[in-house]
Amino acid sequence: MVGETGAAGASVERAASGTPCGAPPYDPQCQCNPMNTAYVTTLCNGEGYLPGVEALGKSLEFHGSQVPRVVLVTEDVPGTARTRLTQQGWQVREVEPLENPNPDAGQLFERFRNVYTKLRAWELVDLDKVVLLDADLITLQNIDDLFERPSIAAAPDFFLPDRFNSGLMVIAPSTETFERMLSALWETESYDGGDQGFLNVFYSDWYAMDVTHRLPAGYNLQNFIFQFLHGHPSLREALLREAKVIHYSVQKPWLAKPALTGGSAAWWNAYFGAHPEKANEWKRRWHAMEDWTFDHAVAAILK
Repeated sequence: MVGETGAAGASVERAASGTPCGAPPYDPQCQCNPMNTAYVTTLCNGEGYLPGVEALGKSLEFHGSQVPRVVLVTEDVPGTARTRLTQQGWQVREVEPLENPNPDAGQLFERFRNVYTKLRAWELVDLDKVVLLDADLITLQNIDDLFERPSIAAAPDFFLPDRFNSGLMVIAPSTETFERMLSALWETESYDGGDQGFLNVFYSDWYAMDVTHRLPAGYNLQNFIFQFLHGHPSLREALLREAKVIHYSVQKPWLAKPALTGGSAAWWNAYFGAHPEKANEWKRRWHAMEDWTFDHAVAAILK
């Protein structure tokens, strides 16, 4: 069951402004047709992904979002981490972890052990609409417009574009849906041994749904694709403005030394927003150099 252990403030009524097409922009301050909405992420297995949650929250805040932010934590997340997140504007709710039904050998990464815990977001029935984000994402623009989308909405996966990437999803919490997920959990194969493979079976008709359920790729852009666009003048001019969210799905900037898969400077700028005391010019130059190395390595390969 979901239990709240601390909060920066109660969820407030927010408004969705209608359908994605032909409607005014989403305004979280509007009280017409009110909805309870929130950005939600998870923190499991201690505080290893705490920097990711901090950078995510600061990026949402920096781009003007006033939508409440909720982080679902498991019992093993220490009180110091919970306090820090509360001070940064997150509403902290403790949840029980959901065991990964797949054997360790079938999991694409070791960190997939507790990824099914994110399914607890469907239990948040005090909310009408949730944008569920992994902790290894940052935003480059305001993405409040996602609350206009129907459930389930997600962007195509980079490797398998007829399936969606579960790092960012628009969902409508539902006890009935969550119970159906639990019933299917141990009987459903997952191609990656994680939540993404499971959810793509559970929502097997996603690709055939109305186009409003399919988000543009810019809402879930792999960091190496972002850096590729950023490092080439013609692509940067034509496409980079469409980048709204960077997803560090393989190499995590706060865990990698050095981070050479792209998007390093963007992530650290977000993190330093949460921790200005840790920022200095030589660190910023170092992370910019990581991205420069990626750009030149790719350029050499393409010659």
